[in-house]
Amino acid sequence: MKKNALGLLVAFAVMAPVAAQAAVQLPAGTQEIGVQGNAKLGSGWDLNLNGSYGKFIKDNWELGGTASVAAKDENDAISGKLGVFTEYNFVNSTNWVPYVGAATELAALNYNNKDGADSDFGQSGDSWALNLKLAAGVKYFINPNVALSAEVNYNIATDDIEFSGGKAKDSLTNIVFGTRFYF
Repeated sequence: MKKNALGLLVAFAVMAPVAAQAAVQLPAGTQEIGVQGNAKLGSGWDLNLNGSYGKFIKDNWELGGTASVAAKDENDAISGKLGVFTEYNFVNSTNWVPYVGAATELAALNYNNKDGADSDFGQSGDSWALNLKLAAGVKYFINPNVALSAEVNYNIATDDIEFSGGKAKDSLTNIVFGTRFYF
């Protein structure tokens, strides 16, 4: 029994410094490249991809640029967004890092309404809008340079920017999963 207890004590003594080193650090000057998205395949496919580049201007606080593209077979719709974002990371003593963020984006939607969807936008056309995105999520660092992320974001725009349920909408909520790379 004493040998087992001594063995556990030695194992914890060896692992404690390793666990302390595993804590995430996001100091000023760190750069991040992010790729996120979601997809629905099968009948009625839907694809949403987001990319970002940012730099931490202060410990845990990031500013950067973002680009998104979404395509749906419904109404041959394609939309894109280009903008700037900020994100604050709540670094703690674990590899799980919650964060909140906001972005301002210029958004565009191009569609072909061949089925006459229930709305007021005619047979086909384009829509341009200013979009505000609010986000909350969590990152799990699998090593100091790579994190897996899950995020919920809410978008509200000055005009229709996405198709959902057969209608063009000016606000939507997305759930996206991705990977972030740090250097």
